[in-house]
Amino acid sequence: MKKIRMTMLMAVMGMLIGGSQVAAANSKYYTANPTIVKAKKGLYEYKDVNRTKRAKLVHKGTMLHVIGMKHTTKKTPVLKVSGNYYVTANKQYVAKTSGYQNPKQYYQVANTQIKPYGKVGYMVKRNYEGIKTWKIMKKMGTFYGYNKYNTATYNAVKAFQSKHHLKVTGNVDEKTWVKMGFSKSSFTAIDSYIAPLGAHAWNTRSQHIEAMIKQAYKYKNKLYLVGSSSEPSYGTDCSGLAMQAMYAGGVNPLPTSSIHHAYPGNEWNSRNLWAAKKLRKVAYNQRQRGDLIFYYQPGTHTIWHVAIYLGHNKVIESWPPKIMVQPIQNSQRSDIAGVKRVFN
Repeated sequence: MKKIRMTMLMAVMGMLIGGSQVAAANSKYYTANPTIVKAKKGLYEYKDVNRTKRAKLVHKGTMLHVIGMKHTTKKTPVLKVSGNYYVTANKQYVAKTSGYQNPKQYYQVANTQIKPYGKVGYMVKRNYEGIKTWKIMKKMGTFYGYNKYNTATYNAVKAFQSKHHLKVTGNVDEKTWVKMGFSKSSFTAIDSYIAPLGAHAWNTRSQHIEAMIKQAYKYKNKLYLVGSSSEPSYGTDCSGLAMQAMYAGGVNPLPTSSIHHAYPGNEWNSRNLWAAKKLRKVAYNQRQRGDLIFYYQPGTHTIWHVAIYLGHNKVIESWPPKIMVQPIQNSQRSDIAGVKRVFN
């Protein structure tokens, strides 16, 4: 009887010891999806779950997007990452992280698509600017290079509404817009456009900057249009270009918004961006690719322009008559007020 009890006791102890060994082994690995990990040292991505076929080297500090948890044939946890590669789940090699982010005092970097801020499908009235105003003025024959909803446009719209038995207000609502020959969907689509997110939390600061600049280049050679910040098939003005570029990089510079940019008094959003405390000021001699370059109006200390720095003393900007790449200083605007950093 004693032998039986001793055997049972040893079996129980063996189970406890074995269990603790398994627990200790498992504690070395991630067993649930950590979503984003950073390489603590150099490691390899593999083509197969058993990690026998090397794909590429991952350098220390690289962030990886984990899309699933797998196990080898020996039941060892493995991380499946973007690109359908596999890396170790061993915590000695990878560490869970929230990904790239600005310090808390600055604009936070979004990891999901930024949403439009303001009334989508706003009515166009006197002193409004933007793409809808530009299209209305062209239709009414009142556009002569400056898309501000002026008195001539207001009177032309009233005459148009009267002729087509619409309520005569001089303002353009959806009914008037459609009667002018524009699509119903465009009345809201123009307002609601926000550049698609071009970088995510598992991407680096450099990749966020490149997403921003890539979006800006989509507007190259389009018209300079005041108060405009919509899709690349249209033009923009300087701050409208900067906003859409920032959206692509994951930064939403509220209260400045692409919708409100068309509202009266918002054409100078370059001034609001300059005043924004959530954008970090840096010294001019420390400027880097992706920074915003702000300019004074000649002879004043009034901000009147913003451009995106590309490096090598070049910027991409919206300046009459179009969006273009220019030297950081030229005969049109050279009084630099300062530099602000979007990604820190």
